[in-house]
Amino acid sequence: MNFKFPVGQVVEFTPRGGKAGLFKVTRHMPEEHQALDLKYRIQNAQGAEWSAFEFDLAASDKVLGDYAAPRPSRHTGRY
Repeated sequence: MNFKFPVGQVVEFTPRGGKAGLFKVTRHMPEEHQALDLKYRIQNAQGAEWSAFEFDLAASDKVLGDYAAPRPSRHTGRY
């Protein structure tokens, strides 16, 4: 099988039950015998790394910093 996304490409990753985010492909993982799909190492703008299957990724034309890190809500004390 051939990898769909080259190292360095920005992809959108949606973890199961989570919100989509932009990641950069940092490495192709070795192919595993009888694996369902190819695996990648990906990293977000904050430096968090994940392993992801190819079917969980989508090509993106955005820049890695386009998805800002979630900010905590600020409570002003007024209702």
